[in-house]
Amino acid sequence: MKKNTQNQEFNNILVDENSVASFIFTAYETGVLEVQFTINNPKGFHNSEEAKNDMNGLMEAALQASKDKLSTYIATEN
Repeated sequence: MKKNTQNQEFNNILVDENSVASFIFTAYETGVLEVQFTINNPKGFHNSEEAKNDMNGLMEAALQASKDKLSTYIATEN
């Protein structure tokens, strides 16, 4: 059985040194991507352009990680 290796990354989105959201993603070698995005402080998150930009950057990084994994994946023959 071939194992499906993964990369996992956890990030806090900070505004004025306070965590307003967290972004966790796992990219598997098959290109499968799991993302969990949690807003801990809705008012702080939605009132901050920087926080929204950070979240967009993290999502782009997650999608790129998935794309990179898929580009190097070699399926096993059965």
